[in-house]
Amino acid sequence: MDTSDLKPCNVVMKGGITSGIVYPGLVCKLATRYRFESIGGTSAGAIAASLTAAAEYARQTGQGSPHPFDEIGKVPGWLGADSEAGGGSNLFHLFQPQPEMRELFNFAVSFLVSGPGRRIWCWAQVFWLEVLLGLLPGLVLIYLAAGSKGWRFWVAVVLGVLVAKVGSLVGVLVGVVRRIGRLPRHHYGLCLGFKKQPGSKAQTLVEWLNNKLNEISGKDPDHPLTFGDLRKAGVTLKMNTTCLTWGRPFTLPFESAEFFFSPQEFQSFFPKEVVQWMVDHQANVKFHEKTDLGDRVPLPAADDLPVIVAARMSLSFPVLFCTVPLYAIDWSRRRRSADEPLPEPRVPGDALGADEPRTPERVWFIDGGITSNFPLHLFDSPLPRCPTFAANLQDLRPDLKDPNDRVWMPSSNRGGIAKLWTRLSTQDGLGGAIGLLGATFDSARNWNDTLQTFIPGYRDRIVHVSLDNEEGGLRLNMKRTMVTALSRYGEEAGQKLIDHFIDGVDNGAPTPMTWDNHRWVRYRSSIASLEVFMADFAASLETYQELIRRDPEVAPRSYPLHDDQRDYANKLTESLLGLGQQMSQSAMQSGAPKPQPNLKMRPPF
Repeated sequence: MDTSDLKPCNVVMKGGITSGIVYPGLVCKLATRYRFESIGGTSAGAIAASLTAAAEYARQTGQGSPHPFDEIGKVPGWLGADSEAGGGSNLFHLFQPQPEMRELFNFAVSFLVSGPGRRIWCWAQVFWLEVLLGLLPGLVLIYLAAGSKGWRFWVAVVLGVLVAKVGSLVGVLVGVVRRIGRLPRHHYGLCLGFKKQPGSKAQTLVEWLNNKLNEISGKDPDHPLTFGDLRKAGVTLKMNTTCLTWGRPFTLPFESAEFFFSPQEFQSFFPKEVVQWMVDHQANVKFHEKTDLGDRVPLPAADDLPVIVAARMSLSFPVLFCTVPLYAIDWSRRRRSADEPLPEPRVPGDALGADEPRTPERVWFIDGGITSNFPLHLFDSPLPRCPTFAANLQDLRPDLKDPNDRVWMPSSNRGGIAKLWTRLSTQDGLGGAIGLLGATFDSARNWNDTLQTFIPGYRDRIVHVSLDNEEGGLRLNMKRTMVTALSRYGEEAGQKLIDHFIDGVDNGAPTPMTWDNHRWVRYRSSIASLEVFMADFAASLETYQELIRRDPEVAPRSYPLHDDQRDYANKLTESLLGLGQQMSQSAMQSGAPKPQPNLKMRPPF
């Protein structure tokens, strides 16, 4: 398909569980004027990102669906439609709990039911045994009071009713705690994402997404769409995931060959064809020590990793979805001397025996949104060749003049800099305490992403979509009309980006917030930041020239330079020193966009 008349762009999609229904409309609208070079997402955004990548792959290669973005456009309609299996929409049935976790899942879903009476009835259906046992003391008390007369009888009845109510609530609480205790044995989650409930005819999330990726990209089930397929078609796809074992984020696909997987275990998470592909395309890994992998297999290299695997690893919302287990070897574990006995009993992470082989241990991966729910950093460069668009899904403001006006973008260089407020309640009640916990959690995981949305040259390419309390989030049972509305917001968001960056208009009127303005702001902001960085750099660099000129045999001798490098390092250092001294005059600070970002070294992830 000829895409020469389309402009290049990148797009990053935020997490938000069912709020991600906004994205099909967004990417379909953008696809009419842009081709997607790089696509990123986390959590629910990873689903949309993988579908968008598959559609762009089909458009670039001519394989698969002849109208791939039309297929994405049909997704919201299918999600909102009633499932053929009955009992709710297709969207609701994508989330199918493990049999042992079905009762806890039903308890969680009960909070989506309106009305306290219906909610209590749902609890009674789930925890009928615990409720019955909780009622017994009160019923016994009423029974024993049957022989009493007068006020004693009524006191006993009232007391019995109170005891029965308290007992039933305690029974529900005990039932919840007992079932939560099962989580560790079930990969810390309610839904695997792939395995169906016994007798279910509805598709699960992974099954549906895998089929959709194959359908759009024209891939056979035996050859799932991989990151290498996308790369060869000129499409870059990245997603985020969070490693609980190491307490850090990762960008998928992995760049290192340090992880392994269990084919048997993965058959609970992915179709057998995907697992077999991974076994057949395992990475070639060499070890410098004696190891025993058991049934673990090296994870495929980046190009051979199926997109569906990365999407599932990014989409592991805590408790709702099971964490994904990979394996790695802890090379830091101490090895005991030959005469040092092994402890009894063994504990995880203890010292290895003298001749004991190293074995892979579980490394747990959870939702990418835990560490970066809005990964704007994925494709950004100081001076971009093409725009990186992003959609920020946020709560509906109560001060909106028109509640139906859900899509907004900055209309001036000063726009988008205002803080987003989370107002905590000071009234008594459980809601205030829950609000505090939620705000604490959101602040811990979102602070970095939030700060990036305020930076000049970054904030002007973000379109904001406001959702009310009934739209998106954990609302698995949204009505079809609501799903349609979310999709429409996405289309409006895509059109808003096109209006600004291609047509130079906003609501029909000319706007200064164009692609050229975006480039100019990025240049002014980057040069001003570089000036500060180079001035600080040069202030210390002069003291490092002596290190470069030392005799190679004199310490420090780590990371040595060969002769050509040493000559080049001397010349480069002289040039940087001169440039830094020149930039220390701060000639570019006056009139630079604010707030000015900092240039800092950060670890790759």
